[in-house]
Amino acid sequence: MVKLRWAMLAALFCYVLLAELFLAPDIDLPIFHIEQWSLSLKATAIFFAVAFPLVSLPCSVWRNCRLVIYLQVLLDLLFVTAAIHWSGGVVSWLWPAYLLISLESAFLFEKKREVWGIGMIGAALYGVLLAAEQLDFIATVRMPFMEEESPSILFELLMWLWVAGVNTVVSFFGAFLMDKIRSDHQKVQQSQEALTGFIATAHDLIFCCRQDGTLLYLNQVGQDMIGPLEGEGGDISLFNLTDEEGKGLLARQFEKVTRRIDAGHFEMRLLSPAVGRILDLEVSLSTCCNDVPDQVIWGVCHDITERNLAQRELIKLAHHDVLTGLPNRILLHDRLQQARAFAHRMNSRFALLFLDMDRFKIINDTLGHAVGDDLLRMIAQRLKACFRETDTVARIGGDEFVVLMLNVTDRTDICTLNDKLLQELAQPFMIRGHELFVTTSGGVCTYPDDEDDVEIMMQKADIAMYHAKALGRNNIQFYNDGMDQNSSRRFTIANSMRRGLDRGEFRLYYQPKLDVSSDCIVATEALVRWQHPELGLLAPTEFIQLAEESGLIVELGEWVLREACRQNMVWRQEGMRGLRVAVNLSGYQLQHSRLVETVRKVLDETGMPGELLEFEITESVIMQNPDYAVEVLNEITNLGIHISIDDFGTGYSSLAHLKRFSVNTLKIDKSFVRDVENNTTDAAIASAIIAMGSSLNLKVIAEGVETEQQMDFLRDNNCDQVQGFLISRPLPADQALKVLRQKCIGELAQGREALKER
Repeated sequence: MVKLRWAMLAALFCYVLLAELFLAPDIDLPIFHIEQWSLSLKATAIFFAVAFPLVSLPCSVWRNCRLVIYLQVLLDLLFVTAAIHWSGGVVSWLWPAYLLISLESAFLFEKKREVWGIGMIGAALYGVLLAAEQLDFIATVRMPFMEEESPSILFELLMWLWVAGVNTVVSFFGAFLMDKIRSDHQKVQQSQEALTGFIATAHDLIFCCRQDGTLLYLNQVGQDMIGPLEGEGGDISLFNLTDEEGKGLLARQFEKVTRRIDAGHFEMRLLSPAVGRILDLEVSLSTCCNDVPDQVIWGVCHDITERNLAQRELIKLAHHDVLTGLPNRILLHDRLQQARAFAHRMNSRFALLFLDMDRFKIINDTLGHAVGDDLLRMIAQRLKACFRETDTVARIGGDEFVVLMLNVTDRTDICTLNDKLLQELAQPFMIRGHELFVTTSGGVCTYPDDEDDVEIMMQKADIAMYHAKALGRNNIQFYNDGMDQNSSRRFTIANSMRRGLDRGEFRLYYQPKLDVSSDCIVATEALVRWQHPELGLLAPTEFIQLAEESGLIVELGEWVLREACRQNMVWRQEGMRGLRVAVNLSGYQLQHSRLVETVRKVLDETGMPGELLEFEITESVIMQNPDYAVEVLNEITNLGIHISIDDFGTGYSSLAHLKRFSVNTLKIDKSFVRDVENNTTDAAIASAIIAMGSSLNLKVIAEGVETEQQMDFLRDNNCDQVQGFLISRPLPADQALKVLRQKCIGELAQGREALKER
């Protein structure tokens, strides 16, 4: 405001000067002739010359004193009034200076009444001056261009009303204007302070940098990670804080952002000099001032180091045995798939050895599980020492181990490794003062001599292992066709499958799914059976694979789908409304080009809503062709149909692809449910799958529930649904209806009656 006052004084001086030079150049104003001034005029001039600059000095004490501010404005008013008097009084052209003082007061004072008061004081001083001159209390300063006669009282009154009115309007306008300006400025300042405070105290790293990566701003979290920007090393660049892969990623993302392309979220690794380790960050970028060439980029980085570590630990826990540290069933399955792909490409062989410790249960029962666990750890160490680094030794549960032997040329190589294994296990184990002797029985299945399907290889190796036990234990047998008692049976099944479809020999059995929270049946799974005229009732494990090999799986699957939908609509008429039916979908059906068309046709024919149908698809089927599976599953879900991943947990690589699929439910494989009350690994995997499904907003159902202990475990871990013999075995439609009525309606009705009685 000091500058404003001096500017006003300069403007007033310039105004008088211009009036002299341009408005009245021929008139000699007496104010420019100091020798003509009276003594009182000189004294007044000296007073203003000293007082005005004195109160306007930039003194912090005076600036903060409200009385001095009032004195400054009062001096301004007196100065203007005196200047008006010296320049002709009522005919003076200096009266607009009152307006400047009113605007000045609007800047100086926050309260409106103070501004209005200054305007009124200015009008009052002007009126007092005119009255004093009219009454000759003050001698009127005659200007050269003025007439001899004094202006009339009416002229002076009108002049005073005009000046007072204009000054009042300006003071009112200035007060409201400055109030609005102050209010807007305060809001902007508060918004800036809130934004600055949020950025400074945010838990994420927030930075601003140039396009070359030079950091311009770091919040407190960023300074704790990277260090202060004002360092001795000069400017800090993001490109110097990451590896080569991160540099390329940052450059691409910066280019996208500057071109106004949504870069989304991405992950990168950042070297933290302050912390002294590499951090995993989830980064989101944005830019501002897109119309200028030198754009700045803002970034928000969320530290996901701990999350990634937890994920890696979870994956390790899910794919390794907790007790021995060996790969578990899931990782073994993945290694088998890799070995199969490598052997197929390189035209090589590999062998699968299935081992079971002989009479291991006696050690657990007599010496306790602690000794048994120590023995399993030592067995695992010896197994790893017996085989090569390229081989995989896995524990799949209890005292069962599986060894994957790669690059074996013939049975001689396998026999050499087997002999070494038997000799090593024949040595005694010293555990807690006990000398223990352990033998093992094993079965071997080779690829591709015995089988080229890894799942069936496991089965055949298991068959060979039981054959070794039948021969007296402590030996290892190779699988041969003579061990398969069902070869002729499979031939009969394959030849009569077409006839069975034509004659309507297939049946559907239904196994209920129980909602854990409500203890009510909410869905059923349709399971196909074959009422063979010669072999009796056949389970799907005996003919599904043959149906896939013969190409009849598509026709059989369409019959199952149509019959399941028809039966569900019959139950709907019986009062089972909202009951969903689940149908298994094979890989051949998923790859079929007319699958979606067939499903839509069946729904139209049966009249069943898509929301009451669920498809169960195994992980391995989806992962055969993920891109195509995503497209088909999206079309299916558009019909309202639910998708369930069957046997979840048996596929390794699909965990990374799960978010790509339109999935509603995860179905925990029964192999993880079977021993949850005894096996800590299975319990950990089941708990992890349930937690993961909950975090992804997916329903989780456990199959193979046969005991109350398993049910209690699943209920305690918040599993959504269960399915197994504990609830009901697969039943024909008429028997299943009785179970549905009893569980869905009977118990609920009894509960309501009990509440009424209370």
